Amino acid sequence: MPDEAEKTEPATPKKKEDARKKGQVAQSRDVSTVVLLIAAVLALSSPLGARLAETVHDTARTAWSGLLITPGTVADYHVVFVKLGLVVLLALAPFAILFMVVGMAGNLVQIGWMLSPEALQPKFEKLNPLSGLKRMVSLDKLYELAKSILRLVVVVSILVWLLAPSLPDVLTHIGASVVSIGALGGDLLERTIWTILAIFAVFAVVDYVWQRYQHEKRLRMTKQEVRDETKQREGDPKVKSRIRQIQREVAQRRMFEAIADADVVIVNPTHYAVALQYRPPEQSSPKVLAKGRNHVALRIRRRAEELEIPIVENPPVAQLLYRTAQIDREIPEDLYQAVAEVLAYVYKLDPGKANGWRAA
Repeated sequence: MPDEAEKTEPATPKKKEDARKKGQVAQSRDVSTVVLLIAAVLALSSPLGARLAETVHDTARTAWSGLLITPGTVADYHVVFVKLGLVVLLALAPFAILFMVVGMAGNLVQIGWMLSPEALQPKFEKLNPLSGLKRMVSLDKLYELAKSILRLVVVVSILVWLLAPSLPDVLTHIGASVVSIGALGGDLLERTIWTILAIFAVFAVVDYVWQRYQHEKRLRMTKQEVRDETKQREGDPKVKSRIRQIQREVAQRRMFEAIADADVVIVNPTHYAVALQYRPPEQSSPKVLAKGRNHVALRIRRRAEELEIPIVENPPVAQLLYRTAQIDREIPEDLYQAVAEVLAYVYKLDPGKANGWRAA
């Protein structure tokens, strides 16, 4: 295993995707918890919550008053329990659906849609006691412990800060009516809940940032790992270079073999060389069989001399053909006139070749 100090490179997209397939993502449980708590408070304070409270109140009053039946046997109690339980479950169903949707939304916002069968597979190494001890003293566990202690201290401090000023009001309401006590208690409860939720939200944001940082840190790679992945994705540069070299050699060998079919070689006189073929009526215009510069141009010239192919020195035309024409393609139209003059010159040197062209 590489040393953590050597992992200085950020994770590549492939490394992140592989980790995601294994279920390794940056996720904060605090974010999901806070979202669920806020949704629960809002739902309970809405007309839906009022209806739930009314249903529970009516169900309890009905059960205690004995309006349904007067249970005489265990079976009678079972019937009462099932019937009243069904009423309460139906009242709680909208909350269950809401919490399920909100919980899924909280996870989707953090990690998006993810299905990782590999993460669901049992991992027997987690049953190893030594591995368990290492996880217990890890940085993540220390962070969770410190976070829990700090959160507890903050919550207790907030409760003291909120409830201490209201203590005289609470004492003056001793013996007061239930409505007065309920109004005071409801106001304190609402302020306390929203204040604690706000604190929890701050903790959740900090925890999410920390989890992302730790996730990116765990996925860091060494320089060698980055190079190995690049080779795996794009191929070994040495192998690719060798393949390109072989391809060039094969193409060059074919090019020199094609010079044997050339009718003229235009040179500059040593820097550029272009071999042309013109066989009417099969060809509407001359075609480039080979071209090169410097040492390749010298080889083309020597090959033409060996085959006794006419060599014409025309630097401007040779340079234009080298720069604009392509091998095994006909020359550009704007060079027709210049090449025609070269061919006319070859006709004068070898009238028999010109007759051969006419016969062809």
